[in-house]
Amino acid sequence: MYATFEPKRVAQGLPPPDVPRITGWLEQLQKKSYQLLALDGKRIVAHVVLCPIRLPEIEFTIFVHQDYREETLGTAMSELALAWSLQMGFSKVLLTTEFSNYRAIGLFRKLGFHTSSSYGDECEMLVDLLAGSKAEAA
Repeated sequence: MYATFEPKRVAQGLPPPDVPRITGWLEQLQKKSYQLLALDGKRIVAHVVLCPIRLPEIEFTIFVHQDYREETLGTAMSELALAWSLQMGFSKVLLTTEFSNYRAIGLFRKLGFHTSSSYGDECEMLVDLLAGSKAEAA
């Protein structure tokens, strides 16, 4: 999926730009995070990463291949990731995205995330899954 993923290096230099670095990045993720994959046949079309920080916090990242955007796949995968985070005992989910990623920010706000900090062109967003209110996203 990542060999043809666009745009390259969306936030924090991810995904990496070439196959050797993609391979190393994925190997590191397997050691320290939980992953969800969406498949179309045998082709990976979306990838969610949940990287524990410390209880109750976990970092969330999602990548949806450009051929599969606009199909609610990102929403479904994100909802599944949030439910799985809570099942694993993580109630605060953090993510980082670029301010220019309007589509993703809209989705994250719909899911209850709010901007918790910003730096440069990026913002950190947070949702407290135990707060029970998505009104904080305003």
